[in-house]
Amino acid sequence: MSQETPVDAVDARLERIGKLLEEIVDDNTAVVAELNRLHHTQHNLGSDLERGLAELRRELAGALTYRALKDLCTELIGPLAAMEGMLERADFTDPDVVAGHLRSLSVTLRGVLGRMGADRVTVAVGEELYDPNRHRCVGVVAPNSSPFPDAAPHTIVRVVQDGYRLDRRPLTPPAVEIQASRVGHTTDT
Repeated sequence: MSQETPVDAVDARLERIGKLLEEIVDDNTAVVAELNRLHHTQHNLGSDLERGLAELRRELAGALTYRALKDLCTELIGPLAAMEGMLERADFTDPDVVAGHLRSLSVTLRGVLGRMGADRVTVAVGEELYDPNRHRCVGVVAPNSSPFPDAAPHTIVRVVQDGYRLDRRPLTPPAVEIQASRVGHTTDT
């Protein structure tokens, strides 16, 4: 019987360790390859998901736009038919009848705007100061021709055209006239 020497034992042990290390390297190589494959698959799925979401957003935006336009057109058909009917039957010689038709159309169109989510911007005429972020100045009125002659400069003295908000967001600013500086006084505009 041959006896194993300590060097032979170390060599045998090193050989077993080497084989184990080769198995570990092979296993790690397989794991790395599988992780790379999974990463590539995940990347492809992410790209597919991004494309799908972009397509869905476009479809949703198109559908929302169509619905908003459809709702608006549907709301405007009634007032248009009423105006056409008034034009066919109207006697424009009577100013009271014409004024009544115009008031009716104004109420109808204001109702359409309300149903679409738009509401009028309120302006405290004679009290509220002009704010270029909220108003559109279309004129400056001298104090002697102002409906509020004692108002401070830059005070809104007349609303020329109403402004509107849509779902509490600015749609169009009110067009306003503001008080001019008094003669002899200077202010920044």
